[in-house]
Amino acid sequence: MERRRLADDLYALVSTDLEQRGFLAVCTERAGGASEGPYASLDLALHTGDAPEAVAENRDRVAGALGTGAPVVPEQVHGARLVRVGGSRAGAGWASPDPVPAADGLLATRPGLPLAILTADCLPVALASPAEGLVAAVHAGWRGLAAGILEQAVARFHRPGGLRAAIGPAIGPCHYEVGEDVALAVAAGSDAGAVTERRDGRLYLDLPGTAARVLRRAGVRHLDRAEECTACEAARFFSHRRDGVTGRQVMVAMRM
Repeated sequence: MERRRLADDLYALVSTDLEQRGFLAVCTERAGGASEGPYASLDLALHTGDAPEAVAENRDRVAGALGTGAPVVPEQVHGARLVRVGGSRAGAGWASPDPVPAADGLLATRPGLPLAILTADCLPVALASPAEGLVAAVHAGWRGLAAGILEQAVARFHRPGGLRAAIGPAIGPCHYEVGEDVALAVAAGSDAGAVTERRDGRLYLDLPGTAARVLRRAGVRHLDRAEECTACEAARFFSHRRDGVTGRQVMVAMRM
């Protein structure tokens, strides 16, 4: 994914692969916002404890920099439910206080309808089919991977081989120490298993590597993947594992 300056100090990672095929997949960084303290500065979540007026300003800045309307936001409950949305849901959870309930993935065919996923270590994944005109935005932490959310998302498309996927920045195996129960749950979530490492007797889960393997096993051949680790890059990304109290960045996916 390509790093771009969107406006002033606001930077984001952009999937050039999806962009060339008529889709937007953009992951914001944490600079360029109005929030302060542990939420500094482009916190985009209303549930973190940040000042609501600062989050509202940050959201306006992102939508303005991207030139999109207000995105649709799911509740994100670390499950595997995906919801297809239309124009009537525009702005739900972003410009209004009511997100799409109990969902961790959104799908849309309507051009110009942005979908948003909030993260601070979990995986933001965009899937797009140029042939079908369908785009999906998926939130996938270890629980989502264990529940099979990526396979379920791919199954909503008719031809997995024609899909383009973008995997945004997430915590990497350099920092994501887990217990055996978590690794086993993720491994049991798909035929692809889990990508793990052992170092000094400790077990580390590779979330991006696992997601890439799951998508390829599901038939997705075209992957655009961010290499940044959210826990490593304190100046660029929020990380719950690193900081505890912190903000959220966003992935916005849209059919243009």
